[in-house]
Amino acid sequence: MHLNKVPITILCGFLGSGKTTLLNHILENHQNRKISVIVNEFGEVNVDSKLVKHTTEKMIELSNGCICCTLRGDLIEGVDELIRNHNVDHIVIESTGIGEPIPIAQAFYVHPELLELNSDIPYIQNRVFVDAIITMVDSAQFLEMYQRNTTVPGDQFGRGYGQLLAEQIEGADILILNKKDAATDEQIRTLYELFLTMNPRVKILEAEYGKVDTSEIIDTTIFDIETAEKSSLWIAELEKETSSESEEYGIETYIYSTKERFDEQKLIDTLNGGLPANILRSKGLIAVEGFDAAFLWSQAGKFLQFQQIGRFADPQNAKTEIVFIGQNLDRKMIDQLLKQAEVVNL
Repeated sequence: MHLNKVPITILCGFLGSGKTTLLNHILENHQNRKISVIVNEFGEVNVDSKLVKHTTEKMIELSNGCICCTLRGDLIEGVDELIRNHNVDHIVIESTGIGEPIPIAQAFYVHPELLELNSDIPYIQNRVFVDAIITMVDSAQFLEMYQRNTTVPGDQFGRGYGQLLAEQIEGADILILNKKDAATDEQIRTLYELFLTMNPRVKILEAEYGKVDTSEIIDTTIFDIETAEKSSLWIAELEKETSSESEEYGIETYIYSTKERFDEQKLIDTLNGGLPANILRSKGLIAVEGFDAAFLWSQAGKFLQFQQIGRFADPQNAKTEIVFIGQNLDRKMIDQLLKQAEVVNL
């Protein structure tokens, strides 16, 4: 399926997660592959000067055959240049700290019909494939950042820390729990349970100073575009029985389901009142009185979004389903909180 195609790894993670150390680790342990790393800025990568062979304004050629280049202009054009002119074996793309991985991956699976309408975009679908999406997290700092109630500086979509981190976790094929040495055993156990509940298919690795076995993250063929595009896959997974391990460490799930519709103003008032701090993630579709539209409820940490996303296929039989993930959830309290916002039929 991927014969003669160049694999692409997409690397995500907030500033401070350790992406830079991992990139340098990959460049130093390339296992005889000609690897190209596409980064946002050279200064952040700080490539070992002993490896540098030749530099240009946007490219560093290394003595071990690898290439490090800055991302300028269109991503597809940059990848096209690399595979045409430098005969690379593997490409690692460093996403910005506030980047969501799935849209980057989708850039390499553009429908031919769209390319015909944009003749300036190189056709590279038959020459590359996405090998894996990797998200790095700071094991000791993740939960504190995840539960911040402020938006991320510089994010054009105004997303909160929790929402953006959730997108990076749910979109990952591989999660690297970096800085393990700075985290407690309890923090590591909590992260395992939270991440496997949010993304049951993900592979989790542990690291110190960004050092992992490169064979675990390069040439894995773990990425699947159809799975990646099913953004609510984890909701279906959560309907399965919760493991006893999750209960042991306090991470559990609860699905609130009702055929009753919500009163718009009552629901807004309820949301403005805030959700309990032990609810770490929730997501689902909401039916509101007077609307045929479906509304998306998406909460991560202290950040919650509520927005119209489309129309129910059968509005007369629409129902609300919200999946809650948290520590020691009070299910009766969740029921009471939401039922007070439902329409009262006299």
